[in-house]
Amino acid sequence: MTQFGKRLAPAAQSAALMPQAFPARYLLPDGTERPCEVTAIDPDSALFLGDEAVPEGTALIAYIEDIGRVDGTAGEPADNGFWVNLSFAGNRQPRFVRHLRWLIRRERGLAAAERRHTRYEPSSKSARFALPGGREQPCEVIDISMSGAGLRSQLKPSIGSPVTLGRMKGRVVRHFEGGFALEFLTPLERSDLDSALR
Repeated sequence: MTQFGKRLAPAAQSAALMPQAFPARYLLPDGTERPCEVTAIDPDSALFLGDEAVPEGTALIAYIEDIGRVDGTAGEPADNGFWVNLSFAGNRQPRFVRHLRWLIRRERGLAAAERRHTRYEPSSKSARFALPGGREQPCEVIDISMSGAGLRSQLKPSIGSPVTLGRMKGRVVRHFEGGFALEFLTPLERSDLDSALR
């Protein structure tokens, strides 16, 4: 195991032990997309390894496999890469920490690998889903993967109910506080994750 992160509070240390590196890509303000590998991550920072340097202070958006979208600012350089100072809106950081801890448990065999595909936060979260008969309901897309989506909604259709989200047909597979999980009948392509909601 490697101790990840540089400024870790004691309460967050269990979230910093990652036994693997994560493939990732990041987007720069000019729209340039670059591949990288994240080899260290904690609740405040991550180490990105790649072929090109990024100037300190550059804002970026990254998509990390098994973790999803993170926002941050390029920090100090490192060997073959650079540190990224992560930033979170609202209550996203506690959820991010919980997910890191879940990944650690999964790698140690202490949690079932529940997610068949990596989940991402869509660029636009507002959406509508349709029930049989065409009745539509507003919802917030918490995350989406090639095989399903998590929706925040006041209405929770019963387990097994057919639901259409955007242009994707699916069925309700699980309820949770504030919403439900939807499994698509036909898996998406990764490039369609955002356009499928329209």
